[in-house]
Amino acid sequence: MAGRLAVDFGTCNTVVALWDPEAGQGQTPALAELALAGSWQGRDFHQVPSLIHYQGSRVRVGRQVLFPEDLRAAPATFCWMKHYLGQGMRLPRALPGGRVDYFQAGADFLRQILVAAGGLVDLSSEEVAFTVPVEAFEHYQDWLDEVVRSAGVARPLFLDEPSAAALGYGGGIRPGEAFMVFDFGGGTADATVVRVEPDPARLRCRVLGKAGAQVGGATIDGWIVRQVLERSGRSQGQGRGAANQLLWEAERVKKALSEGESEDFRLPDPATGEELRLPWTRTALDDLLEENGLFSKLNSVLELAEAQATEHGYRRGDLRACLMIGGSSFIPSVRRLLRTRYGEIARFDRPFDAVALGAAAYAAGAGFDDRIRHEYALRPYDRKQGDYVLKTIVPAGTPYPCSISRPDRPEEELVLTLKASHAEQSRLGLQIYEVARPEAASCGGGGFELVFTENGSARYSPREDVEDFRSRPIGSTAFIHADPPAARGEPRFEARFSIDREKRLCVTVRDLLSGKTLMREAPMVKLR
Repeated sequence: MAGRLAVDFGTCNTVVALWDPEAGQGQTPALAELALAGSWQGRDFHQVPSLIHYQGSRVRVGRQVLFPEDLRAAPATFCWMKHYLGQGMRLPRALPGGRVDYFQAGADFLRQILVAAGGLVDLSSEEVAFTVPVEAFEHYQDWLDEVVRSAGVARPLFLDEPSAAALGYGGGIRPGEAFMVFDFGGGTADATVVRVEPDPARLRCRVLGKAGAQVGGATIDGWIVRQVLERSGRSQGQGRGAANQLLWEAERVKKALSEGESEDFRLPDPATGEELRLPWTRTALDDLLEENGLFSKLNSVLELAEAQATEHGYRRGDLRACLMIGGSSFIPSVRRLLRTRYGEIARFDRPFDAVALGAAAYAAGAGFDDRIRHEYALRPYDRKQGDYVLKTIVPAGTPYPCSISRPDRPEEELVLTLKASHAEQSRLGLQIYEVARPEAASCGGGGFELVFTENGSARYSPREDVEDFRSRPIGSTAFIHADPPAARGEPRFEARFSIDREKRLCVTVRDLLSGKTLMREAPMVKLR
């Protein structure tokens, strides 16, 4: 069945999103005690700190690493797992329970996330979307696929982060259009210009330009700590013993100055044991960023990505949107830089959850244009082959709303003739199958005959271009009631299909004996 759940595994924070079909939007659940609550521009969200702490045979994940005691600085705590995974760096540590590297830590972290998410959806049957960097190394996606399947996800979907961000922002971007994604996170600043590819079977973007710099939120935290030590008259060596605690405090101050104008940096005095408070202002932080060359570095990254896109025929004025994601884009002066550069197309209203929300929308069937992404078929019985076969009625890429046409003659409506397989048959059933691959055979001919057995299942008489496909039934069987009962072999019903504005496959059935319409555009199943 179609999915509702998405997981955006991030370097500093991981966001899980759940699609609400009734509200037509996604939400980020609290995941019991794993996630922290946040709010931005009137929108509430939850995110799980990408942290895992090993305690013998037990682990703490996300918020559990911070409360009731802060274990971020402990040797048995792993952070920045996605960064090391992407670089292929295992970096094992010797812990009391054995050696653990970043690959295992990342896998254990994601499994705990999925255990919590398993209380929201059925991981064994629903599609679950996972985001990956737009140019993720093959080993990273292979690792991710193996991990999530081992955690019980039977049908994972993988979506590149820029595509997910565009869906999450709801920018109305269409195939052929280009946009910029500016991802300023904990470790890096990346600018990617991408174009939506007109591939209805798979949501994907083509990279037109990409540039990055090894500067992120952690870099800024280090600059703050260095200045704090200088202002307090301490050497770098004196601060080394409490380096982690100082960095976490710098992160707190930085976040506070993104929302307010002033905040105190709380620094313990080792001589007296008392707490020193050093005042900080937003202006002072901006000056620090300027002194360390942050803004010129970000401009260089953006210019390089734009220059590469220009070689493909897309200039800055051709961009449909500039979407800002990542926690460091929360800094007001960074947002101001992007707004000055891109004007009204700059969007920074969903920096924390846009990627996860877009991936959840994708799992639920959303895309960049109004086309059906998967292929759908009936599965009648083929007497010549002696088995059931798939005959496609909705090819991948079908636009909607629409009437279903013959695959060989798109200008003609597809009409199916329904026959009973035995005398006095009163029930005939239609079951729709979702085809796992886009190469399914078309139904061909001028429609095809379905012959129904005693239990209401269908079989197919003339065999044409049948191939073997993996498929699964979706929705419930739609039964047609024959009154009076149908005679064996007699063409009794005609069926026509359409897709409505809500992406539902609908059927219209006419009784050829009485001339009455028994079903008129009756919804059968939701398509994706």
